[in-house]
Amino acid sequence: MVKLIFKIILFFTLSAPVYAVTSWWNTDWHYRVAININSAVINQVGKLNIDFTALGLSGDLDENSIRIVGSNGVLLSKQEFTDVLYANATDALNNARGEVKFILEDSGTISYYLYYNTVENGLKTALSSSYVINGNFEHSSGTTPTAWTVGSANIGTNLPNNEVHPTLGEGSTVSINSNTVTNTAHTGTAFHLHGYRDRDESSSQKELVYLEKQFTVPSSSSGNLSYWFRIQAFDDINYDYIEVSINGTVINHNNLNINNSSLSVLSTKYGRSNSYGGYIDAGWTNASLDLSTYAGQTITLRISHFFASDNSYRSWELLDDLEWSLNTNITIGTQEIPPTAILNISKNSCVIYNDIDGTTNPKRINGATIRYSMEVSNSGGANADDVIASDTLDSTFDTTSIENLQIQDGVCDCLGVASASNNGANGTANGVNPVKLDFGTVAGGSVATPTVKCGYFEVKVL
Repeated sequence: MVKLIFKIILFFTLSAPVYAVTSWWNTDWHYRVAININSAVINQVGKLNIDFTALGLSGDLDENSIRIVGSNGVLLSKQEFTDVLYANATDALNNARGEVKFILEDSGTISYYLYYNTVENGLKTALSSSYVINGNFEHSSGTTPTAWTVGSANIGTNLPNNEVHPTLGEGSTVSINSNTVTNTAHTGTAFHLHGYRDRDESSSQKELVYLEKQFTVPSSSSGNLSYWFRIQAFDDINYDYIEVSINGTVINHNNLNINNSSLSVLSTKYGRSNSYGGYIDAGWTNASLDLSTYAGQTITLRISHFFASDNSYRSWELLDDLEWSLNTNITIGTQEIPPTAILNISKNSCVIYNDIDGTTNPKRINGATIRYSMEVSNSGGANADDVIASDTLDSTFDTTSIENLQIQDGVCDCLGVASASNNGANGTANGVNPVKLDFGTVAGGSVATPTVKCGYFEVKVL
């Protein structure tokens, strides 16, 4: 009996599985979760509170890694993650949860995917500022409110406040004319301030400072515009007031649903109630506006603050948490990891001929022809490309007799396979040792139904 010695080396590369919506966007990202949206309308805003630990994330969340990929496999053009917001409230930093927002780019029943990673898997670069929505001002570049436009008119020597706060060195309060003034956001850590707070008025004209944002209202189910404001003032609505306009036309402010006894609301403006002199803080107040009038339009919302110049009676407004057209029919799936190829290989042999028995129950003796079968199966979800099995035969074989290399789909049948074909690949040919069988792509399968290919070759025993 001849002792047979063989060694199999398997080479392969991975490729992403081929399926439509669910194909993995980038395998450098190790986790994802489905975002399922019902009754979606293009330009609606999606909003989610995500607890990554509860999803099953193991490791430290890399906040810069968070990406939302649309149904076409491309990053949504407007998206953001805010670490310090969760469930419409201020949340702690670096606790692996926060608020995700994005603008929908599809209609109907759709699925997007939220991709994320851990610090341990390698840090990712944050998305550029062009992606952010920034209705909460948390994503601003310094004191400049990213994705907003600011401006002023009829301003004298002293410029008004028109920036994101708190600025460096500010605390939760500031002192204005010997008054302790609250200096905190509605939620999170940032808000926008416009008006004259710590700067003197300096013009005899009707001074104006404004903040504006442009967005597109969905063509249906347009919902509401909502924002939070806080008027802190010495002067009343007759002199210093807020005007809200859309596309250059002043809206009816009675439609803003403002409910605050410290404020007066007229059709053309709102501001401190008709009394002035001492400082008041009207507190955080919500304003909301039905957007159905503007359905399908791209609008420019402008919030303007007008002043009657009088440095003894300054006024200012804090703004925060602007959002619009929220789609509330959103759920998330379970955490997924990228599909990978899981390959197994098994090798078997059978004697198909010797000079004494021929093909009838041939024995494994010198001069016998041995057929080897190598079965490769893929029970993983990803394709394995360029799968090559290399088998180095030792000196007990006549390696010059190697022939009939072939690959077939399906499980191996050592005795039953026909040996007429010869489809060796990758430069392998008859009489070449080591034997290389090129399986090409072994498609992704599953544990229950793996994808199987079989490779054969024949060789004589010396």
